[in-house]
Amino acid sequence: MDTWIWIVIAVVALLVIAALVAFAMKQKRHRDREKAAEIRTEAAQRTPDLRVREAEVQGAEAEAERMRAEADRLEMIAQERREHVQEERSTMDDRLHEADRLDPDTKTPKRTDS
Repeated sequence: MDTWIWIVIAVVALLVIAALVAFAMKQKRHRDREKAAEIRTEAAQRTPDLRVREAEVQGAEAEAERMRAEADRLEMIAQERREHVQEERSTMDDRLHEADRLDPDTKTPKRTDS
């Protein structure tokens, strides 16, 4: 066979290979488009439910913040009451020590700091 026949066979083979590659790439692009469409459809179907759940989360976060604020307020009230009770306890203890100091029948040691 002549060289030019081998060249023609090689060119035809390359053209066939190129055509097969182009066809395969076209098929892949088609499959990719279909897959992308499926994903978009699924996302569109799930979006309303997702929005509802996001709203629920925001509601829960708002409720948690409200509860934190209420807990802070109650903690402040408890602290104020604790301080008031401690002051009353201290005053009452001082009064009892004064009564003990004044009472001649008390057997506790007398305070001499007054």
